[in-house]
Amino acid sequence: MKTYFDSSALVKLYVTEEFSPRARREAQAWPQLPFTWLHALELGNALQVLTGRKLLVAKEADQLREQIEDDRQAHRLAETPLDWPKIFHESVQLSRAHSARLLCRSLDILHVAAACELSCERFVSADERQLALASSSGLKTTDIRTAR
Repeated sequence: MKTYFDSSALVKLYVTEEFSPRARREAQAWPQLPFTWLHALELGNALQVLTGRKLLVAKEADQLREQIEDDRQAHRLAETPLDWPKIFHESVQLSRAHSARLLCRSLDILHVAAACELSCERFVSADERQLALASSSGLKTTDIRTAR
């Protein structure tokens, strides 16, 4: 697994949004995508928020949860354990080095640190600041908001 999808890109694999077609094309290039506890939290929370905003009905959210679980069982989303103390330590270092300039959010920094810890080569996102941080950290980036 050499490509890391942050939550903004991962959500678009399941919920049809503006940049979903590009996210889905990018995902098709990889037999597995790393799936961490951070992904599980953010993906599940995104479905809750979309339901709360009335952009999904409960039945749709349940169907998407089933689809995500199917992908986990099929190892398309590969359960990926992380050394969380190490991730947090690296996140603090990334924050000190880059946040004043890039204005990154904490969860975005955690995703980049996780990608680095997993020795990923590519980082896929729809978040401009997170992509800048990933690039500054030596990762190749794919911005799903732009045409291929």
